[in-house]
Amino acid sequence: MDLLFLVILVIIVAIVFQDTKRLVYLIGILEVFFRLIHGIGDRLGITDLNSFINQYIPSSIFSILSSHTDGILYTVLCWVIIGILAMFLFYLVKYFFSGKKL
Repeated sequence: MDLLFLVILVIIVAIVFQDTKRLVYLIGILEVFFRLIHGIGDRLGITDLNSFINQYIPSSIFSILSSHTDGILYTVLCWVIIGILAMFLFYLVKYFFSGKKL
């Protein structure tokens, strides 16, 4: 279900914005969101909340891929995600040093 949600979200962003930069931002934002939610859940100490987060929210995009693919396809998709996350980092650093006021 989580893979289906991720694919539908990527397709919607691709159709609505028609820009690869937005897809890169989407993947980066989702990865940071998943890891942040799990970090918060692990550190709050609320057992029910942590079990809910662990059950219904994936820990990362890589965990979504590993639960639905394996072998060479998993390896290729992981390298694609790594490339997208590298582009996300590039865009963030470029924006940070561009001199625009936040």
